[in-house]
Amino acid sequence: MIRVALADREHLLVQAVSHLVGSEADMLVTGMYTDGESLIDGLSQNPADVAVMDPIGLSAMGMEVVRQVMKAHPETAVVVLTANQQEQQLFAAIRAGAKGYLSKSSDITEVLTAVRAVAYGEALISPELAVQLLSEFARLSYMETGLTSRERDILNAIVRGDSNREIANGLGLSEKTVKNYVSDILSKLNVRDRTEAAVYALQMGLVTEGDWRMSIKKRQAGM
Repeated sequence: MIRVALADREHLLVQAVSHLVGSEADMLVTGMYTDGESLIDGLSQNPADVAVMDPIGLSAMGMEVVRQVMKAHPETAVVVLTANQQEQQLFAAIRAGAKGYLSKSSDITEVLTAVRAVAYGEALISPELAVQLLSEFARLSYMETGLTSRERDILNAIVRGDSNREIANGLGLSEKTVKNYVSDILSKLNVRDRTEAAVYALQMGLVTEGDWRMSIKKRQAGM
């Protein structure tokens, strides 16, 4: 039996989700809460395997309430169910330890699937939010590399298989300038050549799926 705690500042929503979760044969609602403090205290009295919550409104600290729940009750997996779909909030929830992240526009079957998944040690993020997470991860990864905006453009072109001349024409630069940029990029990424730079960019999520597909088509066309 999966024990589930529900927390949202909107009491009516908590009751509605409780009714749906409670109707599942393998789930039991152990508590309903409308603020973060009562959730943390309640989990001490009525332990849960999964806590489904919308951190926004539960606490003045927002996503920090996820971290507080995880610290006080590490045995409880958290599924964030929220209307907030901003990349920063999604990333903050993942960093805080949330194992699931769903939009409130999700179907109830998605919520139930997420509860079962995290209860058995898996993680689940709705597809549309996963795309946003990857975008935010790529942005942060770029920040960590120290690449400038221009260097990012050139790295994308390298992944597409563009030559220095093609890059120069596309960006309105001289080939010598592009060559210097490429050297700086290789140095910052600590790779030996353009191929290693492209592989690194793909592994770290620094380029979009569109750039990757374009590189494949270009290589196929050159064969």
